[in-house]
Amino acid sequence: MFLASLWGPALLVLGIGFFTSPNFYTRIYRDVEKASLSMLIFGIGGMMGAIAQISFHNTWDTLPEIIISLLGWGTLLKAAVYTIKPDIADKGGDWVASSKLVPGAGIVLLVVGAYLSWFAYV
Repeated sequence: MFLASLWGPALLVLGIGFFTSPNFYTRIYRDVEKASLSMLIFGIGGMMGAIAQISFHNTWDTLPEIIISLLGWGTLLKAAVYTIKPDIADKGGDWVASSKLVPGAGIVLLVVGAYLSWFAYV
């Protein structure tokens, strides 16, 4: 419940931003991509946060628990890629930006964020 109460609103707001301001989020990615130290800091910080989450929650019983566990493992994987092979992260981000998937990702974030928020707070 605690992690759902954190992830839910964060993903909901991020999804709204992705959906309503895709150019802004693409620009943020481009700015981070240009600053190598930022990518390293995001990678290491993301790994630390993901490892902490996985250490406290790695449960696969109910749908909300599965979503929270997937978010932790997905964050760890993404952060590891940012840290170990930033060029792969760059290529993946370029593909997402060029294929106009940012609004689509926003819809997914909206749905998952709304579900986790509902689960945590209602």
